[in-house]
Amino acid sequence: MEGFHIKGFLSHALNAQQQLAREQYALEFRECDRWSDRAVALLADVGTSGESVAKLFAGCYWMRCVRACQGGILLAERGMMPDALTLLRSAVESLFHAVALVNNPNLWERLAEHDMAERVKQAKGVLAIETIMRHVSPGDREKLEALKARGAEKLRPFHAYDAARAAGLIELYETMFRGFSRDAAHSTLSALDHEFEARPDGSITPSFGPCYEHLTWTLEMIAQCLKIGVERLTGRLA
Repeated sequence: MEGFHIKGFLSHALNAQQQLAREQYALEFRECDRWSDRAVALLADVGTSGESVAKLFAGCYWMRCVRACQGGILLAERGMMPDALTLLRSAVESLFHAVALVNNPNLWERLAEHDMAERVKQAKGVLAIETIMRHVSPGDREKLEALKARGAEKLRPFHAYDAARAAGLIELYETMFRGFSRDAAHSTLSALDHEFEARPDGSITPSFGPCYEHLTWTLEMIAQCLKIGVERLTGRLA
C-alpha cells in the first residue's frame, strides 16, 4: 500500500483497503451491522427526564458500549484486530454496568462510591510524588489533600466483576472480558501474538500492517456483545 511505510495506519491507502475488506467479508459485516443498527435504535429509549438517575446512567453506559463496538467495527475494517478487541473489552465492561443498573437501580450509589474511591487513590498517588507536586498550585494542593482525606470514609470499590455479577453476565466476564484483557488490552506476552508473522520456514518476524486473519471471529464477538445488550436492555431504559 502506497504511503503505509510512511504514515502507517493513517495512510489514505487504507481507504481502499477498508472497502476491499467490506467486499470480501460482506456477510460477516452485514450481520454485525444488523446488530449495530438495533443497538443504535435502542438509544432512542434513553431517558432524559432525570426522574431516574440509575436509568440515565444505564443509558449512558449503553451509549459507551455501542460507540466502542462501532469503533471496533471501524478498526476491523482497517485490519486492526487487536485494537478492535481492546475497544470491545471496554464495550463489554460498559455492558456489565448498564445491565447491572437496570437490574438493581440502587447500584448507582455504589458506582458513585467507587468513582470517589478512584479519585482518592489518584490524589494519594499524586501527593506522594515530589516531582509532580513541585508544579501544583497551593489551591490544587488543597483540593488534593481534601480528596485524600476522603479515604478515611473507607469507600467501597465496585469493579467490573461486581458489575458482571449484578448483571448476571459472569460467563461473559470470564470469557470475553478476561480474554480480551489478556490478548489485546493489556501489555501481556499473549498480546504480542498480534505483532508477529509466521514465515513458511517456521521463523517469525515483526509485522506492522493490516491483518484480517481473525476478522470473522472479531466481528462475531462484537455482534455478540451488541446482541446481548439489545436482549437485556430493550424496554428497560425509558
